Amino acid sequence: MQDELIKTEEATNEAPTLGGGEVGVPAAKRAGKKKSLKKSLFNGLIYVLIVFGIVFGLPRVLTAALNTPYPMAVITSGSMWPALDEGDLVFIQGLDDPREVKEGDIIVFRNGERGNLTIHRIVRLKEKELVTKGDANFSEDAPISYEDIVGRTFNVGGKPLRFPYLGSVTVFASNLKNQ
Repeated sequence: MQDELIKTEEATNEAPTLGGGEVGVPAAKRAGKKKSLKKSLFNGLIYVLIVFGIVFGLPRVLTAALNTPYPMAVITSGSMWPALDEGDLVFIQGLDDPREVKEGDIIVFRNGERGNLTIHRIVRLKEKELVTKGDANFSEDAPISYEDIVGRTFNVGGKPLRFPYLGSVTVFASNLKNQ
């Protein structure tokens, strides 16, 4: 019996099956499955680390690079259309001096009326306050103080750098919360 088992192993390049191996599966194929599993686990780990780095690392890098605690914002309404669409992700650049803004800048400010952040365009500058308005809105916002400014949109070529649809999950969640 032992001689037959050795002959079978030599003839088919199969490992003996007495030790609990798979019947009729060559040893090289079983080793390939183990390598494939290890490779898949390693690739999965790398993927998780990349996603973790993007989700948690990117905001920290952007906070330092753009000089603001709020480096990214999502447009959650149509008030800034056509410059910014609902669901757009924009980058916010911090300001060393809030008085360096000018008419036409799109800024992010703390909205005292609603207690949240608002992204609108400056339409008028005054000595102690400024007036903003959403591009698609008919009326101006209530005046705000310069201290309420968080930053302005990061511009490339004179236009806000925006990534369409990247903020759609936030818009969806915001709509669910408001229902």
